[in-house]
Amino acid sequence: MLAYYYAFIIFLFGLVFGSFLNCASMRIVRKEDFIRGRSRCRDCGQELKARDLIPVASWIISGGKCRYCGAKISVRYPASEILFALLAEGLYIRYGLGVPFVCAAVLTGCLFVLSLVDIESFEIPDGCLVIGFIAFLAGAPFRLTGGYDLLLHLSAGIAVGGGLLLLSLVMDAILKKESLGGGDIKLFALLGTYFGFAGSLFLVLLSCAAGLLLAAGYKIFEKDRNGAFPFGPAIAAAGYAMLLFGEDIIGWYMGLIV
Repeated sequence: MLAYYYAFIIFLFGLVFGSFLNCASMRIVRKEDFIRGRSRCRDCGQELKARDLIPVASWIISGGKCRYCGAKISVRYPASEILFALLAEGLYIRYGLGVPFVCAAVLTGCLFVLSLVDIESFEIPDGCLVIGFIAFLAGAPFRLTGGYDLLLHLSAGIAVGGGLLLLSLVMDAILKKESLGGGDIKLFALLGTYFGFAGSLFLVLLSCAAGLLLAAGYKIFEKDRNGAFPFGPAIAAAGYAMLLFGEDIIGWYMGLIV
């Protein structure tokens, strides 16, 4: 029963942090300070009260509209809150409570924010990558076996980032246009440090598969973008999948070749 209680508490915290991360992403896109300042209605500018900021519940109670001006509130707000709560639940099931869970949750929060920002602005904020790397270093003593293992993971990040940078430069010269953004390369490098050499291989494969699905969706629903789509969310989705299943996937693969 205690495990169900913890799962419920984590879901609630996931809703709260999902709300904060969604707000942070929107302010980053608008070049606003997401740490200080009160939340306001984007239409009438009215400062929101505490009862307007209860995750999911406030949106449902208000009928998806601002209490002050009646403007429609995007379903993005409750959807992002529920999504991050579910992501947090997945991490709890995988890691239980402890430092590895916290570090994985911080990385997931960074992936969540940068995905939302990339969708709107085609940019990946460096701050998310820095925080993600700090989380990696904080969790390294609990995930890795020693200094040599840490060096291997750092080398993997450098190798993945450097390799994709060279590949993108070649593709840029062939295609005469940018093939992979600098933010995407840095994100691959960050996740490469988390998953090591073997994990990075599957990370790239999963990212490409998720990217194909995302590109198909943009081709159908975003016809005004001339085929361009943000790759960051696909990389982030692959990274989260590796957080949950990476060890199992690598173990399965190693079992095939040994």
